Amino acid sequence: MNKTIQSASKAVLTILRENIRQIFAAHLVYAALGVAVFAPLAGVTGQLLLRFAGQSVLSDLDIVYFLFTLKGVLVTVLFAALTITILVFEQAALMAICGAALMNSRAQLMAVLNFTVQRIHKIFHFALLLVIRVLFITLPFLAISVAIAWVMLTGYDINYYLAEKPPVFLIAAVSITLTLLTMAKVLFRHLSSWAVALPLILFNDHSPAQSFAASEKLTKGHEQFLLAILGRWALITIMSGTIILGAIQILGSILAPFFFNSMTLLVPALGGLVILWLLANFLTTTIISGSFATLLMFAHRRCGSTIDITLLSTAQAQDKRGLSPLSLTLTIFTSVAAAVLTGYYLLNTIPVDNNTMIIAHRGAAGKAPENTLPAIDQAIHDKTDWIEIDVQESSDGEIVVIHDSDFMKLAGVNLKIWDGTLQQIKGIDVGSWFSPEFADERVPSLLEVLDKARGNCRVLIELKYYGHDELLEQRVADIVEQAGMIDDVAIMSLKHEGIKRFRALRPSWNVGLLLTKAIGKLSDLDMNFLAINMASAKPSFIRRIQSSGKKVFVWTVNDQLSMSRMMSLGVDGIITDEPALARETLDRHAKQNPMESLLIHTAVLFNRPILKQAYRDKSP
Repeated sequence: MNKTIQSASKAVLTILRENIRQIFAAHLVYAALGVAVFAPLAGVTGQLLLRFAGQSVLSDLDIVYFLFTLKGVLVTVLFAALTITILVFEQAALMAICGAALMNSRAQLMAVLNFTVQRIHKIFHFALLLVIRVLFITLPFLAISVAIAWVMLTGYDINYYLAEKPPVFLIAAVSITLTLLTMAKVLFRHLSSWAVALPLILFNDHSPAQSFAASEKLTKGHEQFLLAILGRWALITIMSGTIILGAIQILGSILAPFFFNSMTLLVPALGGLVILWLLANFLTTTIISGSFATLLMFAHRRCGSTIDITLLSTAQAQDKRGLSPLSLTLTIFTSVAAAVLTGYYLLNTIPVDNNTMIIAHRGAAGKAPENTLPAIDQAIHDKTDWIEIDVQESSDGEIVVIHDSDFMKLAGVNLKIWDGTLQQIKGIDVGSWFSPEFADERVPSLLEVLDKARGNCRVLIELKYYGHDELLEQRVADIVEQAGMIDDVAIMSLKHEGIKRFRALRPSWNVGLLLTKAIGKLSDLDMNFLAINMASAKPSFIRRIQSSGKKVFVWTVNDQLSMSRMMSLGVDGIITDEPALARETLDRHAKQNPMESLLIHTAVLFNRPILKQAYRDKSP
């Protein structure tokens, strides 16, 4: 089998070397088509989801809940099939190029495009059947994983399991991991047996419905070979992406210091690195896609099937011409111009004014127990603009400041917030877990926190919903009014329906939606701000939301590089466990010259932020 694998590797390298122009051109065409088709496709699918759900926006848990309905499953399957169609569409074109090469011919790009367009209905049918088959294989394993989590990890708040990692959590994690690994093994074996299904449709006139069974029959006896070549391909794919990104980061780290003293040189240098990164990624994906198509076509022929390429227009002679002096000059000139333009684009996207507000996450949670009065005092001392806290209702209708649904993470006490009276809750030590010096700390009430903050900073109140709320919105509004802090308070929640109820109660108050993922036009929401995960803080998203008159807060940002990056993007607020570090970073950021700002703005290319402290809970 080793000789066969070596033969396959040699065939891949030969075909890539001799047909790289056609493969590159085809990949470029289908990448453009993918962007042109995928963006509207994602929009249409999102609108279908919203229409079926009867909502203008779906966020986070709302999306998850809806996807478990029949309509949600149907839309998801359709979206997956259309997405795979786009990917398979390109693979079909590359298979035509590589198949022709295996038959000692050369396919012309236009012939390849016509070849795939004529078979688009078959390709979509194949993609739909593939999605359904994959779902039938994976759903039982996913259901088992969910059942394990439900049985073993729902006794206490999930943050307790994540922070303390008790034995039951480790058992559940191992069980779920083994289940998913088994699923991956079973799925990989099935996918390997379907390896030549698409070539059978394209070159042997099989119907999509017949192709899977025909592929299984054809590949019988070749399973080890297929697993070996596809496994090696997957490993090389993973390694190549890591190596390329690492190489660009190292190159950037080496070169950047040489240009610190010259903005004229720094701008094109950084622009050139960005372009180099993009080109390297594109070339890598081209080679990966081309090699995958070649392997499948090699396996197709190895398993005893024929490759009928009569529908393709081929040219026997290969173009041996290299770059002419004029072409080389134009290429160099274009590359330099692109580098300069990219660099100045990066420079021009940096906001001139920076009014980023610092929002202390559960107080200064990096220096004191979260959501306690010492954390509030510390945040005020650290010159925070806002304090973010979480509130819930006790069993006797009091509003208390605590994040989790129980006290397992903070005190090892199995008491749900909604089952405890204020007196019971006040009897629990919520500070010792952080340090013995905080052993006397207890859960504060909302009114106590507001009294601390009055005249010192503003308060961002997150409404926590665990399915046991009664009059949470009304009671919070009443307490804020009682404290006389309407103008110094903002309200937010992960639960869209909850924040809409609050908006209805107090239409003029400052309210916002906390989210990780969302479907719909967020700029049309009746909100004053959005609080988003740092991973979602893309420049285009931030500009779009801010242009609609809403502020953008980002959570949870705890390292200096990420803070500078978010400030460079112009976010309105940074939610952090380290308000003192954020204030120091903001002060330094205000004194930066354009060169330093540009370096920070592109720092994600050269470095990865490293947290100096481990935080027990990164959730909002």
